[in-house]
Amino acid sequence: MMGNTDLGRKILVAGQGGKSTLARALAVDLGLPYVELDALSHLPNWISRDVDDFRGLVRQAIDENPGGWVIDGHYAGDLKGLIAKEADTVVYVNVGFWLMFWRLFWRSFASARDKRLICGENVETWGRMFGRSSLLWFLLKQRRSISHERGPRLREWARDSRMIELDGARALDEFYEERGLVRR
Repeated sequence: MMGNTDLGRKILVAGQGGKSTLARALAVDLGLPYVELDALSHLPNWISRDVDDFRGLVRQAIDENPGGWVIDGHYAGDLKGLIAKEADTVVYVNVGFWLMFWRLFWRSFASARDKRLICGENVETWGRMFGRSSLLWFLLKQRRSISHERGPRLREWARDSRMIELDGARALDEFYEERGLVRR
């Protein structure tokens, strides 16, 4: 088992299919603040925050934690690589589409059933879960760009950072095992 100090103190976990769980595990292991971009991006009642306000909150989270952070998310269109350019390490989680879809489906199902807060102060509902504004619908609409555009764009922004690409569920599982991380 290897330690995780080699990752540095400023870590971006981006991609799809397990990034949030991995980011939380790294934050706990390294004793760093965990920053969830979904919570910063969404106001109550699923209202998207103004892009400039969102960027300001991300900048504030980075500046308030000069000793390090683990940031979960990417928001490439809104942030234009802001986080990747400052990260010591970028971990890109890229599991297969159908595994990602089913994980999101079951997570959304449990959130709607249990009325758990997600994306800040929002609650998943049955109507939202199956509606056109759902995360599942977003995933289906963005399927091609998720798999073909995110990785190359992230690599470009992270060219001065260490980049770790976890392609597939097996690579993700091995990363947890090799680094002694616990899924939370």
